[in-house]
Amino acid sequence: MIRSLTLVLLFTSLFQSAFAGGPWPRKKNSGYAQLGFTYVGYNKLFNHEGKVVDLRRNVTDFTSQLYIDFGLTDRLTMTANLPFKYVSTSSAIASADTSYFTDTVPSGSLFGLNNVMLGFKYNIINKRVLFSAGLNAEANVAKFDSLTTLRTGPSTFVIHPYLSTGTTFYQGKFYTLLDAGYRVRLKDYSDEIDFNFELGFSWNQKTYFIANVAGRFTVGEGSLDNNVTPFHPNGRDLHTSLYPNNQQYVGYGLKFIQKIKKVHLNAAVYFGMGRMVAATPSYNLGVAYEW
Repeated sequence: MIRSLTLVLLFTSLFQSAFAGGPWPRKKNSGYAQLGFTYVGYNKLFNHEGKVVDLRRNVTDFTSQLYIDFGLTDRLTMTANLPFKYVSTSSAIASADTSYFTDTVPSGSLFGLNNVMLGFKYNIINKRVLFSAGLNAEANVAKFDSLTTLRTGPSTFVIHPYLSTGTTFYQGKFYTLLDAGYRVRLKDYSDEIDFNFELGFSWNQKTYFIANVAGRFTVGEGSLDNNVTPFHPNGRDLHTSLYPNNQQYVGYGLKFIQKIKKVHLNAAVYFGMGRMVAATPSYNLGVAYEW
């Protein structure tokens, strides 16, 4: 049985307005800014074999972030993301099942930045089918508490080149896009291949319903072992499953966007399956301004 999972790593790249991502460039000096919020609460985990297991404590993951697209030229778009996270674990033990986690870690809470992203996207072909290439860089500014294993992001720098293609059809009522990239990660983390596919529909260019499928897969295995110890043979970091090494997933979601002049109201929910990811949906809300 496929159960839902939290796409914690997708929030910063997927929860944006229609055409905020993909191959479409911003016009020079035009832009899009979004303030988004994501809530996740979970007590189950897809383990390293893809099986659902109980966590010993409940985990809460709340993200607030500012995302910006800005047209430097008619073909070159700058993107940036500034995410803040609050993560915590319950003081009470949520599960007595010790078949996967024979021990537990102390409860606690942590607030701080996730990895800050700055990127540039260049539109190569701007015809009926668009084609663009981009390069994102993520700074290693996240916090990590080794006692509680709480993280606000992965403890690594990331270089992320990607390609993007997309088009509109049926009199502009539908659009589709596909992004595919390679994530180079330092500090003994595994590299990753990622993809993002969207199919959106709007009958009036103001109200959008969007289906999304995305995934991330490890390339080889980095030497970071997620803090394996004799008492935690599967890795202490999996007690919270916040950004462990060799995490991978395929997820799907639905997004809704309502444009009111230059203001966009967004809502989304994501599901899926994977390895070393939380087994619960994520809920997302956002407000944006386009100029």
